[in-house]
Amino acid sequence: MIASKNKYTLMQKKQYASGTSNHQEHNNNDKYWDVLLSDLKDTKKWKSKKALDFACGKGRNITNMFKLCEWDRIDGIDISPGNIEYCKQTYKAQNSFWYVNNGTDISDLRNNEYHFVMSTISLQHIPVYEIRRSLITDILRTMAPGAVFSFQMGFGANTDVQNKSAYFDNSYDAHGTNSLHDVTVSSEQEIADDLKDIGFVNITSQVTDTLSSENIDLDLGHPAWIWVRCEKTK
Repeated sequence: MIASKNKYTLMQKKQYASGTSNHQEHNNNDKYWDVLLSDLKDTKKWKSKKALDFACGKGRNITNMFKLCEWDRIDGIDISPGNIEYCKQTYKAQNSFWYVNNGTDISDLRNNEYHFVMSTISLQHIPVYEIRRSLITDILRTMAPGAVFSFQMGFGANTDVQNKSAYFDNSYDAHGTNSLHDVTVSSEQEIADDLKDIGFVNITSQVTDTLSSENIDLDLGHPAWIWVRCEKTK
C-alpha cells in the first residue's frame, strides 16, 4: 500500500484542490465517442447497470454517458475536492455518488460494483508507476465480473525532456501534474503486458492522433494517444 502522504500525491492534491476545466472541447473528438465509449453503442447492454468515471473532473463524461444509455447509476471519483463539490451541487437530480480520491487507490468504492469504468486525460498525468498501478489494480477490484475498463493515455512522447517520464518510472519528485510532468506509453505491448499482470483480460488498444494539432498534450510531447480497452474475467 502506498502512503497517501507521499511527496507526489501531496503535490498533486495541492495543484488540483480548487478544481479543473470541464474540458468540453474533448467532446469534439470523434475517437472519444467511437473508441473510448464504443461499448456504449450497444445501449440495451447497459440498462440498469452501474458505471464509474475515474478522475471525473466536473462531470462531463458522466453527463455524456447518461445521455447514451439508461444506467442505474454512474459514479464519479476525482482527486479535486473542488471538482467533487461542483458535481454534487450541479448534478443533484442525477443518480450519481461522488467521491474525493485519496490519490493512491479508490478504497472508498465497493468490490464488484461497476459494469463499465472509463478514464480519459487523467492517467497520463501520473508519472509515478507505483501509484498508477495501485489505482488501476483497485479499479479492477471495483469492477463486476466481465466488466469493461476503457481509458486513454499519451503515446510516443519524448522522455528525454524534463517533463516526461517513461511508463515504469517512479517520478515522485515531479514538480507539477496535468501536463506539467506526464508519463508516456512507448509501445502497445508495454501497457498490455502490465494490464495482463494486474489481472485484466481481452486487452486491446488503438493509437491515434491527439484531439488536434493545437492540443496542449501534443505541444508538450504527446504526438499520439493510446486508447485501451480491457475486461475483468467473468
